[in-house]
Amino acid sequence: MTEVWFYVTDDAAANARAVLLRRLLERALRSPRRLYVHTRDAAAAERLDEWLWQPEASFLPHALASTGNAGDQQVVIGHGDRPPHQDMLVNLADEIPAFAGQFQRVVELVGGSEQDRVLSRARWTYYRDNGFKVTRHELGT
Repeated sequence: MTEVWFYVTDDAAANARAVLLRRLLERALRSPRRLYVHTRDAAAAERLDEWLWQPEASFLPHALASTGNAGDQQVVIGHGDRPPHQDMLVNLADEIPAFAGQFQRVVELVGGSEQDRVLSRARWTYYRDNGFKVTRHELGT
């Protein structure tokens, strides 16, 4: 059964979810887990890719699913219907992808803005009503 973990912060800053993602990726890269980071579209995947290359933060190894070298990476960023098989899905899209159930764990990142909260409640309800085991984790800012 797929487990769904909601990581929630009170931080309402525009980049709150990105900060949570960076913390999650830093932790995941110290483990054997393979992550697929799902974005809403190609532009969002490319923006995330560029952000992870920024010099003010330490580089986090990753690849875009659209490139030929994604299969060897522990963290793959993409969108669409056919993700590479990974252990964990990090959903950054507003909607739940149809393939969410193929992963051992799904992670939803929730910032403190009202829009993030409203969208995450809808995703929580969907997961719960469709038999996923859902857990909430409160994080400090």
